[in-house]
Amino acid sequence: MGQYLTRKITMANASTTGFGFRAVMTVGNTPATSGQSEYQVQTAPGVGLYKGDPASIQDAGSQGFAQDASFTLTDDGGAGGTSWANNADALLIGVLNGFFYIDSTGKPTFANSVPAGTTTSVDYNTGSNNITAFVIDNPNQEYVVKADAAVTQAMLGAVNQMNNLSWTASDNKDGQSITQLDVSTAATTGMFTLVRSANDPENKDLTVPGANVVVTIGKSSALYN
Repeated sequence: MGQYLTRKITMANASTTGFGFRAVMTVGNTPATSGQSEYQVQTAPGVGLYKGDPASIQDAGSQGFAQDASFTLTDDGGAGGTSWANNADALLIGVLNGFFYIDSTGKPTFANSVPAGTTTSVDYNTGSNNITAFVIDNPNQEYVVKADAAVTQAMLGAVNQMNNLSWTASDNKDGQSITQLDVSTAATTGMFTLVRSANDPENKDLTVPGANVVVTIGKSSALYN
């Protein structure tokens, strides 16, 4: 009778590098329309904006302009990233998906990011030097994001919501966000509700950092709900 060799298989995720929030399906596993809306960003923003980061509307300072909600301090003087709270800071409108502006030399520019202090020229089609941000703002949109730590079953669909990691302008790749979901920030005042595993074959081990998961903007944290 032959001997059988057994081996313990240890699961792991292929990567722990974040990639921001990527739009996938909508709630109910229905197809997303990939719809996005245009929002205005002030010229020479004090804080940069990056594709794949959550966005909000400034509620102080340059009110009405879109801003990146991932930085520790946002353009309106509020908190962002891990310190963001829906009872104190500007509510989220969606996720940034690129930008258009006329640069300082007069060149029309499509970009993944707008670094802090970017100066722009007047767009003669609009008469303004504002920057246009394209934002995925369907309140039922789902996003895939990478978790920065192990995810437990109890976290899925929980009342507590999670923020993204605070980051700086160097935390990007080709102008796109590499932020992750900060599992440790779970609170009723957080940004995103963790819905389920994304079932990515190479990144689905919830017991270790780096799993890809599906989230939505929490209803209490969305400006449109």
